[in-house]
Amino acid sequence: MSSSDRIKSLVSTIRSQGPSLGRFHVVVCGVPSRLATVARASLRLASFRPPPEEAPAVPIPHAVATMPLGDSLELLLYVLPLVPAYAPLWPMTLASAQAVVRLDQAAARLLDEACAITGQRPLDAAALVPTFAEDDEESVGELVRAAMESALA
Repeated sequence: MSSSDRIKSLVSTIRSQGPSLGRFHVVVCGVPSRLATVARASLRLASFRPPPEEAPAVPIPHAVATMPLGDSLELLLYVLPLVPAYAPLWPMTLASAQAVVRLDQAAARLLDEACAITGQRPLDAAALVPTFAEDDEESVGELVRAAMESALA
């Protein structure tokens, strides 16, 4: 079973969290170059689609992929570039996240502070998927699936 199929199989668990949950947000945090690679890899997964908005010209949090999960439920994959100048914007994205994943230790203190403000607990990508490679679409899919499972546990 592919990572996309495993993500879709989590729909019943997501639905049990409450009928008002129409979107499941996974936010991946890291240096901009790694996040660009994650974004490209995610769009190579057959189930992911590009978001309706184009990527911003500055390194701010934004959606990079969506996955329809049926019946007005969708998964949104966001990236949060760890550029300290934009740290004041991070809590707005983190507040709506069901899962936050840290790729590296860039701006670690600032990300920890933003997570504390929003009540988030960042997950470590290497702990979720020990063989994680941001340029491999199946690895990115496994990371999203593992983040979702961790958030729903």
